[in-house]
Amino acid sequence: MKYWMEELALVEAAAQRIQAQEDAAERRFDEVHARAEATGDHARALATQEFACWMAARHDTDAAWGRWAEVMNARPAA
Repeated sequence: MKYWMEELALVEAAAQRIQAQEDAAERRFDEVHARAEATGDHARALATQEFACWMAARHDTDAAWGRWAEVMNARPAA
C-alpha cells in the first residue's frame, strides 16, 4: 500500500504541474484570441502557435490525468 500511495502522489503532482502548464498556455491563447477578435478576425487565432501549444498541452494534461486514474484504479486491497 505504501508503494501505491507514493506512486499516486507522484503522478498526482505531475498531473497538477502539467495542468498548470496547460492553464498558462490557455491564458496565452486567450490573449492572442482577444487581439484577433478585436480586429474582427477571431478565426485567425486558430492558426497561431499559441493555439497549437494550448492543444498540445491539453493532450498532455489528458494523458497525465489518465495516468493518475490508472494508478487510482490499481489501489491494492487494504
